[in-house]
Amino acid sequence: MSMDAHNITAPLPEMSSINDELKAYAYDTSASLRDMLDLYDRSKEVQTLSFRKLVSWVKVGERATHYIHPYPAKLLPQIAHFFLAAKSHFGSGLRVLDPFGGSGTVALETILSGNKAFYSDANPLARNIAKVKTTIVDTYELKDEFVRIEERYKRSRTRTRPDVVNLEKWFSHKSINCLIRLKSSIEECDNADVRAFYLIVFSAVSKKVSNADPRLSVPVIRKNIDVNESVDVFKIFLQQSEASISRMRDFIRLSTGRPIVNDVGTDARCMKSPKNWGDTLDEPLQSQSIDLIITSPPYAGAQKYIRASSLSLGWLGLAGSSGLKTLENQNIGREHLPKSVWGELISTSVGAANDVIERVRKVNPLRAAIAATYLNEMEHCFKEMSRVLVDDGHLILVIGNNEVCGEKFLSSAYLTSIAKSFGLEPILEAVDEIKSRGLMTKRNRTAGIISLEWVIVFRKLRGVNAHGI
Repeated sequence: MSMDAHNITAPLPEMSSINDELKAYAYDTSASLRDMLDLYDRSKEVQTLSFRKLVSWVKVGERATHYIHPYPAKLLPQIAHFFLAAKSHFGSGLRVLDPFGGSGTVALETILSGNKAFYSDANPLARNIAKVKTTIVDTYELKDEFVRIEERYKRSRTRTRPDVVNLEKWFSHKSINCLIRLKSSIEECDNADVRAFYLIVFSAVSKKVSNADPRLSVPVIRKNIDVNESVDVFKIFLQQSEASISRMRDFIRLSTGRPIVNDVGTDARCMKSPKNWGDTLDEPLQSQSIDLIITSPPYAGAQKYIRASSLSLGWLGLAGSSGLKTLENQNIGREHLPKSVWGELISTSVGAANDVIERVRKVNPLRAAIAATYLNEMEHCFKEMSRVLVDDGHLILVIGNNEVCGEKFLSSAYLTSIAKSFGLEPILEAVDEIKSRGLMTKRNRTAGIISLEWVIVFRKLRGVNAHGI
């Protein structure tokens, strides 16, 4: 995979007759996409793109409910938007899957584009954020319920403490008591969707009033600042509620009808038949039932999703301090493995990666095992993605390369090699510079900063079975 990049300037898109009725998707990007595909077909050169510029009408910042709750390493909405807006190329009425759904960026953009969303993620906090993001709730009902929450809060004497890891390290005694009362007041909401909305608002508030540095995704104590005993928890809840209701209002304005979001489980290696949010999933997701996959999988040991979510997971009762390790073990790209696993060299199906992993192992056996395990688990994911994707369907993969113990770890190349083994042929390779530090992770002496995102488009070859044959 060459880094000899070819810069491309896309023509201004035209209003699409297909999309005229969609406020959130007024422009069709098919012409720009076809130009990129044609150029790649001729040259096989990596293209340097700016998806922010390609969809300049989608401004950086607030859009519908995208920012209702913080979450690490979010996919840039403009990337999802660009491909979903290519209606003349991909068609309409698409079944769009994100097997690494995170907090629901692709799912939200999918329903705003008038398509059906399919979503999976191992982190229960992410799943709850995504559900709230993509569920329309009447804003008048939200305002009315806020008044009732405030009344219950003023009367509340609840003192049952949550199972939050190192609770008193992260919160003052006053904030703990206020948050306990506030959560209890929210949990009395009769309407399940309204209750879910305010619990996510509550989760965002809990991080704001904590002693964690707001500039970092994982909890790290703010330097030279003690836990603030004077913070007004309910005032911050009021501000966060007003902002989130405004986001919901914008979501309703941009929506074209009742969104269709399908929960397909918690494991990208074995997705399940969609049911309602929260229902038990047992049947496999039907083969060749997905038209388009847009996803940004985790990187090899580079993002600490469960650690970043630990405070909210505890406050919401999704995972207590003793359950965090179990949750982390369910996440692909995790940063820890038992010594029994990394005591021996782990090989992968990618020869170029094995060479790197062997060199890393001489320096740090754990980091080598993490990288190898990541690729082996991602191989199962690609097998599953190929299985559920229709013939001639497309996969848009967004991934970054980094360093492991000073060695370049070319995830984009390694994952492309794995994808091809399952009949997924690359038809476009591009790079987009990462502007947000939310995706930049540097582990002292063992990992490098990720500064470029690779955006690779694959087409599934016809006649490929579940084994890539």
